[in-house]
Amino acid sequence: MDSIKKRNLFLGVTILLVAVLVVVAAVVLAKGPRESSVEVISKNGSELEVNDLYAGKMTIPNFDIPTSNYKPDSFVENKGVVTYEGGDSYVGINVNSKMGEIDWGKVAESGVDFAMIRVGYRQNERGKIILDTSFEANMKGAAEAGLPVGVYFFSKAVTDAEAEEEATFVLEQVKGYSVTYPIAYYWEYDLNDDGTPNQDSRTVACNGDQVTGFIDTFCKKIKNAGFPGGASYYCNKTMGYEKLDLSRLKDYDMWYAEYQKAPSFYYAFKLWQYTDAGEVPGISGKVPITIALRKYG
Repeated sequence: MDSIKKRNLFLGVTILLVAVLVVVAAVVLAKGPRESSVEVISKNGSELEVNDLYAGKMTIPNFDIPTSNYKPDSFVENKGVVTYEGGDSYVGINVNSKMGEIDWGKVAESGVDFAMIRVGYRQNERGKIILDTSFEANMKGAAEAGLPVGVYFFSKAVTDAEAEEEATFVLEQVKGYSVTYPIAYYWEYDLNDDGTPNQDSRTVACNGDQVTGFIDTFCKKIKNAGFPGGASYYCNKTMGYEKLDLSRLKDYDMWYAEYQKAPSFYYAFKLWQYTDAGEVPGISGKVPITIALRKYG
């Protein structure tokens, strides 16, 4: 093939590629920015086929409950802090005794709006309830710094009775404190490093229906206690789609966890934990950061 033919072939291929790119760009521009992180493709009775912002096409349960309407492009990161420009957005941290002594004055000055403070946890092996050793200091420190707080309990309950016991424990501990953000329940499976279930965990045999019951039992008692922030429960994508019956938990605010630039979950949530490795003045080490997507208190 002589040089002229080669050049003509090259130009022909180039023009074709440019034409394809123009068409693709036109389609993208016509469609505009993505309005939802989870777009419904089809409905089939108890299931939905959706296009998830990160996971692509997937099948999820079809619950008759409120759905998320956050626009992914409205989540904006600035110096490691994410805010939502499409509505209410308040920056929070969740802390426990592992963070050591906290300078709450520096935390408040840094721009943090609220704190979720761990009340305690249930031991995985023996099942004993343990008070977080920094709970009192953190509650007093946050109050003195003028930071509103919520609290959370890290559960390893395996029965509804244990979940109710945990709620009773939390309510006893928060007496005398101003708690205007949610009282949250944090239940998750113990996993090995490779993501498989830890067979030595006391929770390994609990199925999704049971876990839903634990959350409902805890949150119902908290809600009935009348705290202004109400009850909340911690949930990631796997738990929300594969384990929990979210229709039984619609009366409580979901505290959703996903470490991405924007959350991608079909059903409604009011808090989003977007990292467990934040840096906050006044706290040594990494800190989980959450934003509240509604006004509390």
